[in-house]
Amino acid sequence: RRGCRIPQQAYTREKTNVIHGEFARPGQIDWAALCSIHGVSRILVYWNGSEQSPAEVARFEGRNWLWKDDAGHFQFMRGIGPVGKAYILKHYRAYGGPTPPPIDHQGIDDYDDKASVTWYFYGGKWMKLTGAD
Repeated sequence: RRGCRIPQQAYTREKTNVIHGEFARPGQIDWAALCSIHGVSRILVYWNGSEQSPAEVARFEGRNWLWKDDAGHFQFMRGIGPVGKAYILKHYRAYGGPTPPPIDHQGIDDYDDKASVTWYFYGGKWMKLTGAD
């Protein structure tokens, strides 16, 4: 109904960019999708699988995630994946950045072929934490 397209990453044949995990609290299964509408991509998080009032995170122009391959074709590189406490703390210790809050559920890693950030829901807000570099 929103008119979303789910962009697929160029370097895999597997379906990507629709994930599930415990993004709000332990024990609650939430779904997230990378949604692209009119050249703008964002992560939509469906709390407890409900289509009512999804959260919108990390809205960026799609062209920020395009690169040209050797044949001159544009390829989409943005992807999302669930990550846990070990991943979040490992990257914080390695690269610094914002201090993570107490971690008791999963975050969403928002990545391309070079780096990532992790979005973590805490205190009713999305925090931008250090990902891979």
